[in-house]
Amino acid sequence: MGPADKVSGNSYGHVTVLLRETVSALGLVPGSLAVDCTLGGGGHTRLLLEAVGKSGKVLAFDRDPMAIQHAEKAFSREIESGQLILVHKPFSELASHVSMAGLAGTIDGIIADLGVSSPQLDIGERGFSFLNEGPLDMRMDTSRPGTAADLVNTADEKDLSRIFRDFGEEPMARHFAKMICRQRAIEPFSTTRELASFIEKHSPYSSKSRRHPATRIFQALRIAVNDELGELDRFLAGAVPLLKKGGRLAVITFHSLEDRAVKHFFAEATGKSKRQQLGRHVALTETELDRMVAAKGQLVAPYPIEPSEAEVAANPRARSARLRVFEKF
Repeated sequence: MGPADKVSGNSYGHVTVLLRETVSALGLVPGSLAVDCTLGGGGHTRLLLEAVGKSGKVLAFDRDPMAIQHAEKAFSREIESGQLILVHKPFSELASHVSMAGLAGTIDGIIADLGVSSPQLDIGERGFSFLNEGPLDMRMDTSRPGTAADLVNTADEKDLSRIFRDFGEEPMARHFAKMICRQRAIEPFSTTRELASFIEKHSPYSSKSRRHPATRIFQALRIAVNDELGELDRFLAGAVPLLKKGGRLAVITFHSLEDRAVKHFFAEATGKSKRQQLGRHVALTETELDRMVAAKGQLVAPYPIEPSEAEVAANPRARSARLRVFEKF
């Protein structure tokens, strides 16, 4: 999530998507207070530090201990000077942490990059990807219990089917859930390639498909293990009150489920949803509508910002990224 790129010059091994576009969209000036909710390797954090200058401050959150440990070394000077504060917590706890620090209503800009970082995907021991052999883990915070293996081997067939359908948008969710439950009764799944190979072997899809049949299943398990959609909902609900007037919230999504959640939240926060509902039933003036919808802010751009062709060519993982930016009234 939000790891560093080549611009940042560190060794975390990830290219941050929409790096400059996201930081630029916040409109920060020297002395600003900004939050990077998804520290990762520090790609956005580094540019935020440059934007706020030595008179400003950046808070950086991440629930992954590896990201925090990396940042402690990469940003040792900024941490020592007090310009950067690291917070080893999930971004769903942003509101409570900032409020306890007495900073609610003072934040100039907040960034959340919802993508999984390359180190998480590429290091086999993390168990996120079926392309690398490793334990079936998938926890972003490895200090907490509940791995993907626990879920695959203990959840009942109905729950597994629901997870595959709702979080992976897998059309054959019931089929895969049934086959997995049959196999685990013989021998539990323990590694990424065991599960991926089993799914591939029992897939009803054509072998000519470009997408590996385990892709949606692994996405669904990752989302379920880390409660990603629940974390996102809690984060969004608490973020807007933290912003000062004119403060901005920028969110990068990578798949339809999270993008739909962000789009819906922003529609509510801008009054668009209520405006459309009222407009269908009652004849109101614009002034009356504005008063009734009680909008909290506006979108900075009417459509999501997408990576350029050059960025996608250099980093194919950027292809599905969408950036939405909200400004508080």
